[in-house]
Amino acid sequence: MIRVAVLSAEPDGPSVRHRWTGVRACLEEADLAMEIVPLPKAAGERGAAFARAGAADLTVLQRRLLRRSDFDRLRDAAHRLVYDFDDAMPYRDPWRGKPESTVRANRFLRTVTGCDAVVAGNEELAELARPCAPRALFVAPTPVDAAAYGPSPGLRAAGTPFSIGWIGSRSTVAYLRDIAGPLARITARLPGAGLLVVADADPELAGIPVERVEWTEGTERALLRRMDVGIMPLRDDPWSRGKCGFKLLQYGATGLPLVASPVGVNRSIVEPGVTGFLPADDAGWEETLVRLGGDPALRARLGAAARRRVEARWSIAVLGPPLAAFLRAVCERRPAGTGLPKSGSS
Repeated sequence: MIRVAVLSAEPDGPSVRHRWTGVRACLEEADLAMEIVPLPKAAGERGAAFARAGAADLTVLQRRLLRRSDFDRLRDAAHRLVYDFDDAMPYRDPWRGKPESTVRANRFLRTVTGCDAVVAGNEELAELARPCAPRALFVAPTPVDAAAYGPSPGLRAAGTPFSIGWIGSRSTVAYLRDIAGPLARITARLPGAGLLVVADADPELAGIPVERVEWTEGTERALLRRMDVGIMPLRDDPWSRGKCGFKLLQYGATGLPLVASPVGVNRSIVEPGVTGFLPADDAGWEETLVRLGGDPALRARLGAAARRRVEARWSIAVLGPPLAAFLRAVCERRPAGTGLPKSGSS
C-alpha cells in the first residue's frame, strides 16, 4: 500500500473535498492510502506538519504557494512531492487588487520546478505550468459525484416561477454583480422570476428578487434541484480564466441547462445549443435567460444532455482511476517523470 499525504491549509475546503476526499475510493482501489494533513497558519507550527506529510510515500502540496524556507523544509522531508492546483495561482484574485503578482509568480515557478510532478485542474492551468518545465504534468479536472446530485425532475410544475440558480462563495459572489443589468431586466420581463443564490454572502443586487440561502453540504443538492437553470458569469482576466468550472458540473449533474461566460474551461464544459449557452455580453445573457425562462421543454432537453455529458466526462468513476495511476507512477519511477501516464483530458 502506497501512503499519500495531502497537505492543505484548508483541509475541509471545497478543493480538498472534491479533488481528493471525493476520489478516496478510487485511490484505495489502486492501493493508495490517503491522509489529509492540515497545514497550520502559524509558521512556527509547520515543521511538524511537514514531517508528518513527508513521512508518506508521496506528499501532495494542495494549492499553497509556500515561502522559500517553508518549501525547502517540505522538499527535504518529502520522498516524492506533487503540487496540485485548481486556480490560477501565479495571479491574484481580481477582487483583491491587480492580478499580476511578482511574489506569487516567483513562488509558483519555484514550486512547479521543485516538485517531482504537478497536477493541474484544467488545460488553462496546465499552460501556466508548462513554461516552468515541470518534471511531470498531469491534467486532472475536479470530478463530480454525478450519482449523488440528481437528476432534477426536469420539468417543474406548470406555473412555477422561473428560478435562476447560482452556487458559490463570498470570494466569487461579485461575478453576479457584473450581470446585474441583465438579471434586473430578465426578472422584470418574466413574472415571478428570481435568483436563487447558495452562498455565504449576499450578492447585494438591488432591485432583483434574490433568495439567498447559506450553503451547507447537507442541503446543497436539494437547493440545486430548486433551480431551473445554473449560471456562471466570469470576467475575462488571468485569474478567472483559470477557473475549473466545478459549479457547472454540479448544475449538469443535477440535470440543469448551463449558462456561462465564454471564458476558460467554460467553453469546453458547455456545448452551445446542446447542454446550454455561452452568452458573451449583456444582451446575450438577457436573451438566453428569457428564452429558457419561457421554454420548459428546452430546459429539460438541455439539462438531460448536460447530465449525460457530465457523467461521461467528469464523474468520479471516469476521472478517479487515471489520477490514481499517475500518482502510482510518480512513486514507482524516478523523479524525472519519464514514462508517466499521459495527461488526463480537461
